[in-house]
Formats: sequence, C-alpha cells, structure tokens
Amino acid sequence: MLTPQINIGLAFLAGMASFLAPCVLPLVPAYLGYLSGYTLSPTTQADSRTRGRVVAHAAFFVLGFSIVFILLGTAAGALGRLVRGDWLRYAGGLLLVVFGLSLTGLLHVPFFDHDTRAGLGKRRSLGFASSLLTGLAFGAGWTPCVGPVLSTILVLSADQQTLGQGVLMLAAYAAGIGLPFILAGLLVERAAGLIQRIAPYQQTIQRIVGVVIILVGVILLTDTFSAIGTWLEGRGIGWNPGI
Repeated sequence: MLTPQINIGLAFLAGMASFLAPCVLPLVPAYLGYLSGYTLSPTTQADSRTRGRVVAHAAFFVLGFSIVFILLGTAAGALGRLVRGDWLRYAGGLLLVVFGLSLTGLLHVPFFDHDTRAGLGKRRSLGFASSLLTGLAFGAGWTPCVGPVLSTILVLSADQQTLGQGVLMLAAYAAGIGLPFILAGLLVERAAGLIQRIAPYQQTIQRIVGVVIILVGVILLTDTFSAIGTWLEGRGIGWNPGI
C-alpha cells in the first residue's frame, strides 16, 4: 500500500483531472455567474467587492459538493472495512482498468457518457445557502460524469488501513476540483478566456489520466502497492498522519 502522503497527492491530482473533464470545465463560467449573479465578461472589470462575492459563492459551492464526495468516501471506506479480502483487491483492480480504458477511448461505457445534473434554472435568493445547496445537488449530479476518476479514488479509499485515511483521500480529491474552481472565481474576468485556451487539450489530458488509472489498476491487481510504498519510504518519501 502506498504511503498516506502519496495517496493524498494522487487524490488531489485526480481532482484536478476531474475539473478539466469536458463535462465540468466548459461550464465553470456558467456556474460562477449563476451562483453569484455576476455576468462574466472578458471586457468587464470586477471590483474587489464583486470578486470577493464571486469567490465566496464559489467556496460555498465547493463546500457543497465536497460534502457529497467525502460522504461517498466514508461509505466506501466503511464498506472496505467490512468486506476485506483479496477478492476486493482483484475486483477493484479490474474496475480501475475498465475505467482507464473508458477514459482513453478504447472502451465505450455508456454510463459515463452522461450526467444527472439539473439545468441552471431561476436562481433563488437564499444568499450563500443557495450556493451550498447547489453544490450538494451538483455533487451528486457530477458523479456519472467524473465517474472513472472518482471511482478510482473510491476504490483506493476502500483499500486504506483506516477510515480516516480514506476520508482524507476524498477530501483531497474534492480540493483538487474545488481550488481551481475558487481560483476561477478570483480571476473572474479572465476565467472564460483561460478555459477556452485549455479546452483543445482536454481529450489529451483525459487519455493521460486514463493510462495512469490503468497502471494503478494493474498495480492493485498485482498487489505491488506495498512494494512501491516500501521503496518510497526507504528514500524518505511519505509521512503518517496518525489517523
């Protein structure tokens, strides 16, 4: 098993990969505008008060979907404690290979072609509570869309030594999505332009992530996590948070 430090780092990078997913990144400006009521425009300069409002709404939105992901991680970790065994490792490894093949485009999984997000309807004036509730709803709706990457982190969290380590992995995954989202709010005037520049590379990024997930699945199947973790620890890489 890899060290907690490496696991958390992988989870954070997986979250960033999910943020760059074709079903998430292009909609970020729409989310920010919907949540804050501010019309995003490259030609409009936001003052510090407006920018602060956008960032605050983005933070509450991130908190909402983070709660959903962390609850999923808690459930996966608890299940992992109940059904320990080699068969769980084999099943998890095979699932990761399938998820990776799906991201590379070598295998078509219809479930990952859609998501269950509700459309952006009329915004209700509940202040920051609106953004929190929207984050909760969208967290559940994003699950099929970011399924391969999120499922990878859930499988790995179920394989952790303690429930706390699994929850930390999902918190790191949520941070990987959430921090770029908040940064987009901070750069509110330039967010749309930056996203357009990244868009052409999305498929390449997804394929790279798919290859990484396949490798993680193979490592899980061959039970070489422990060997890799020992090798890293022998070189002073890794820490134990004591959870």
